[in-house]
Amino acid sequence: MAFVSQISILVLSSKTIIKGVVLNAILPHKKKRISVLKNLIMLVKSYARSPLKNTEIKIKLDKTEFDVITNKQGLFKLELDHTLEKEPKIDICFQDKKLSIIQEYPVFFKYLNSKIDVISDIDDTILVSYTANIIKRIGVLSLVTPLKRKTVRFTQQLLNFSNEHPCNVFYVSKSESNLFHVLYSFIKNNQLPNGILLLSPYLNFKQLLKGKKGKDFKLNNIQYLIDNSNDKKFILFGDDTQKDMEVYEIIAKTYPEKVARIYIRQTKKHVNKRKRVLFKNLKETFPNSVYFDESTDIELEMKHIENLILTKNELK
Repeated sequence: MAFVSQISILVLSSKTIIKGVVLNAILPHKKKRISVLKNLIMLVKSYARSPLKNTEIKIKLDKTEFDVITNKQGLFKLELDHTLEKEPKIDICFQDKKLSIIQEYPVFFKYLNSKIDVISDIDDTILVSYTANIIKRIGVLSLVTPLKRKTVRFTQQLLNFSNEHPCNVFYVSKSESNLFHVLYSFIKNNQLPNGILLLSPYLNFKQLLKGKKGKDFKLNNIQYLIDNSNDKKFILFGDDTQKDMEVYEIIAKTYPEKVARIYIRQTKKHVNKRKRVLFKNLKETFPNSVYFDESTDIELEMKHIENLILTKNELK
């Protein structure tokens, strides 16, 4: 039996993208409360399930049908050359059977006429994940339920403040699609803005241990979003554990008129030489970059964001 483990309908300035993952596995039971043991079991199962590989499925949007083929990771994608104004009724069918869609998170993400939008990383940017320490990362993933995971308060407050003026929020993360349930549960529980989750492909245990993900996954996705968002500007949120500073420097060089502000979270008290150099390069490329920690003045940053939003609104 197959089911849809993740699906989204993303509307951009002139196109609509329907994207999701189909797994060839037994439909998991819904659990109201998740204990530490159940959380561990769910995590293990998420890497043991097989994707529905290289298989034709049907996407039904209202009364229109489209045939698409999943890839080797169970991913399907349909790109329409027009925008949708309202959420369509969507069914995914395989062998003439309608597949269950199990997510409890928004599917439809409408294109808003905001002038400032947000692109944010997840791990160690809004969610404390200990990405730089593999033992701590596995321990937190396995032994701490999504509802008890720690937020990065600075980013949480700025995201919520930005979203007071309706805007599109895009969460772009190299976390694999296996963790979709964990991440959207965290976002919902902490009342963060509902934004589409753009995650790297579904992995099995063998692929997970190899640790190989798309090298330019984050860069490519951010460029695609910017290229298909008309005259919007973007506030970028990231951290110093992986390659956010390098990626955002490339984005700032490529789209100097499209970036409004960049925030990089300092994850450790001591900043090593390499990170200092990376931020220096980013700051030279884009002066409106902030390397923040717990002591950074949140009220001042809220004023900066408010000024950006008001200035853009005046230009409408």
